[in-house]
Amino acid sequence: MTSEHTHEPTPEQIRRAPKVLLHDHLDGGLRPGTIIDLARETGYEALPESEPDKLGLWFREAADSGSLERYLETFSHTVGVMQTRDALVRVAAECAEDLAEDGVVYAEIRYAP
Repeated sequence: MTSEHTHEPTPEQIRRAPKVLLHDHLDGGLRPGTIIDLARETGYEALPESEPDKLGLWFREAADSGSLERYLETFSHTVGVMQTRDALVRVAAECAEDLAEDGVVYAEIRYAP
């Protein structure tokens, strides 16, 4: 009988591995701190939290809630702060930075205003 050894990749190896992302929405991956900054800059006052850690937790809980209505509510906030050219440029640049950090070598990002 032969023994096969399986080696699970480490989280760091997974992060560094080249990846392809074929369908992602720009308004679905903003950094919590960016959302807060843009809300402040544009006068958007409907955020459920005003601290980055708390806002990030709110987004994660809404996304994992099992409620489509609650999940879709998150987009009202991200789209709400992405209504200027400067906001779109910042969000797109940060998206590219975050994807590169995750090892994404090719991405197709969509945005529907």
